[in-house]
Amino acid sequence: MKALVTGGSGFLGHHLIHELGKEGIRTVAYDLQSQRTGAPGKLPGKLTWVTGDILDLERLKGAMEGCDLVFHTAAIADIDVAKKIPVETMRVNVVGTATCLEAARLSGVQRFLFASSVYTSGNRGSFYRISKQTGESLCRSYLQEYGLEYTILKYGSLYGRESNHWNFINKVCRDLVSRGEFDYIGSPDAVREYIHISDAARETVRIARNPEFANRSVLITGHQRMKMREFFDMVQEVMGGKVTINYAPLERQQHYVTTPYSFDMEIPVRVNLSQYVDISEGILDCLREAQREVHGTDEEHR
Repeated sequence: MKALVTGGSGFLGHHLIHELGKEGIRTVAYDLQSQRTGAPGKLPGKLTWVTGDILDLERLKGAMEGCDLVFHTAAIADIDVAKKIPVETMRVNVVGTATCLEAARLSGVQRFLFASSVYTSGNRGSFYRISKQTGESLCRSYLQEYGLEYTILKYGSLYGRESNHWNFINKVCRDLVSRGEFDYIGSPDAVREYIHISDAARETVRIARNPEFANRSVLITGHQRMKMREFFDMVQEVMGGKVTINYAPLERQQHYVTTPYSFDMEIPVRVNLSQYVDISEGILDCLREAQREVHGTDEEHR
């Protein structure tokens, strides 16, 4: 089996590459950026790195040659950034997805796995949500018109080591370690189901290898549902109560509060994790990473 991962240097893409390597699957990483190094472990031996743009059809076709699976994770994924650059967001997230689908079709790929979001099930998330909703529609249309199988992966709030700089938990850990406080703009009653990146990557590869998930939408979120105030109380306890959370209301809310869902005829399948990283353990690990990056030590913050 051979797979291609777009956005190979990104948060999800990077961990998918390692998970595919664990399974002994030959992998092509495709990204605008050069090869990414670092944890988790060394890059897999069966990895080929291709530097390229997801808008470059011919280069994509060449990279996908002989691939059975394509994991499309490349995107503008920061909701706040997408809100500021709507045209570029549509170009990358919509036209880029269409180009990847076309390359997959022309290359004889068996299944196209599209990294989407729980935001597509509601009306929050601004232009990011719209771009992902359109990407999902493109996947369904490529099945109807050309028979290209797909799986839509609706991820919840991902966190863990090596996340993007704009990742929420990354920002929380960095601010608390560097200055001892964090400014939270939003509702303290907002509910989230965080899922550790290692759990998300493992489940994604499992789903990709299971024919039962062909042409379906799959919900991949954590099993520990909590309000933001509860989340911050837990983080403060982990750090010995020596940090401060400053709450401030957000005038125009683009993030969901209680649920990302609005009424939709299609109901995604929810994955039940047989094992998962506990949120408190995951946060502790993220704090240690932030401690190392900010203060140059791996010691637990005290």
